Amino acid sequence: MKNFKIEINVGDTVEVGRFRNVVAKIKDISIDENGQPVIITNKGPKKLFSCRLSKLTPGAKTPKQILQEKR
Repeated sequence: MKNFKIEINVGDTVEVGRFRNVVAKIKDISIDENGQPVIITNKGPKKLFSCRLSKLTPGAKTPKQILQEKR
């Protein structure tokens, strides 16, 4: 099994919404009653794993270019 660690801080921007086209800023990070991480944004509380982190978005690169950089 692979491990993937991401540093998420208050003040980072995330893309939320049905099509991940609304930019929101993280105000707080908490844990829900099931022990899952929840981020509190200026658009309301969101599950951490149901949004897109803007700082991880590669920009205009294609998936093939991203894979070549990792090699």
